[in-house]
Amino acid sequence: MELWRQLRQAGLLPPGLGPPPQALRGVPPAGRAGKTLVSLGADTGGARESLLWIWEELENLRRVDVQLLGQLCSLGLEMGALREELVTFLEEEEEEEEEEDGGAAGGTGHLSGGGGER
Repeated sequence: MELWRQLRQAGLLPPGLGPPPQALRGVPPAGRAGKTLVSLGADTGGARESLLWIWEELENLRRVDVQLLGQLCSLGLEMGALREELVTFLEEEEEEEEEEDGGAAGGTGHLSGGGGER
């Protein structure tokens, strides 16, 4: 999964978290349900329909899981980008404050009684 790889490369995966489950990494094999049901034989009746329905629901859940994993990965990447922007913003703001403090200390305003600031 491409987004998972990007998260890993960006260093945004929590420590100890392995790869996503196999079921979420690849395309499921086609026709697997039919093969399973054929091996059950022709005398299964309603069981065959129930198993097909269960299989379809499992595939639907798998699709939703894949979508959610993709969305979580995208959110993780977005949070990483926002974190970098925040760090940059805070560093710039800190530099501006240091420049302002340095400029005020070197000027005559520092000696002219700072009583108005209290």
